[in-house]
Amino acid sequence: MTRQREPGAAEQGMILVNVLMFVAIASGLVLLMIDREELALDRGLRMREAARAQAIVRGGELSAVVALRRDGEVAGDVDHAREPWAKLATTAAPIEGGTFDLAIGDAEGRFNINSVRNGEAGAVVLLQQIANDIDMPPEQVIAAIQYVRLQGPVTDLRPLRLAGLEPKVADRLEKVVTALPGITAINLNAAEPELLRILFQDPLVASRLVQVRARQGFLTLKDLDDQHVTLPWGCSFKSSSFWVRTRATIGGTTQQEATLIQRRRTRDGKLETVPVERWRNAAVPPGVPAFGTL
Repeated sequence: MTRQREPGAAEQGMILVNVLMFVAIASGLVLLMIDREELALDRGLRMREAARAQAIVRGGELSAVVALRRDGEVAGDVDHAREPWAKLATTAAPIEGGTFDLAIGDAEGRFNINSVRNGEAGAVVLLQQIANDIDMPPEQVIAAIQYVRLQGPVTDLRPLRLAGLEPKVADRLEKVVTALPGITAINLNAAEPELLRILFQDPLVASRLVQVRARQGFLTLKDLDDQHVTLPWGCSFKSSSFWVRTRATIGGTTQQEATLIQRRRTRDGKLETVPVERWRNAAVPPGVPAFGTL
């Protein structure tokens, strides 16, 4: 009878190594499966958070549309930052699982560069006055007008930087100039002091008007008469275009959106208030109010 040879120490060692190798491989596969499952769960959670945050962002936009529609129906002859629509602004408002921010502002407190598209002399003259004040070279003014007439209407001033506009000049330009659909007037109740000075060509008058506006919240024709000045070309005391910027943060996910809302009359005379442009996250253009301000 032949006896089976028992494995020696070397063979036993190789068997142990193979067993350990298979255990390590199996453990790695299990860890990989767990990691993939965790990634899938995390991705799913973030997608749910993003979807919920986006819904809240759109809800904020809708609340602004409703408020601006109501304002147009009851107080459409004047617009300023002390009206009820402006009180929608909020910062870090608590919501389930995160926070919500909303900034809203008048979009017509700046000169609309699309006004030069129709060849109106007053628009060109005003743009030249603004350019002189911010030290914008004449050749760049001509280039900007040509760009808007050929490529417009534009929805954003940032392409002008690519056309050769110096960064410092572009920064100053964006404080007093905007790009809105159609032809819009400058609302003196929303214009920056720098633009008021350019419009009235008198720093003292502009300073007094800023003080009056700060005290009572808005300006009227009587306030201009008291300063012995008339309403400048292309200006008014009301607006049809407004910015609303919303942001929702839930867990580790943030969604942000900027919307241009316009009030306009339909052919049958009905007032409608509708979003006309939207920008998401990093695409938000200059001119949109920052969170925490009006």
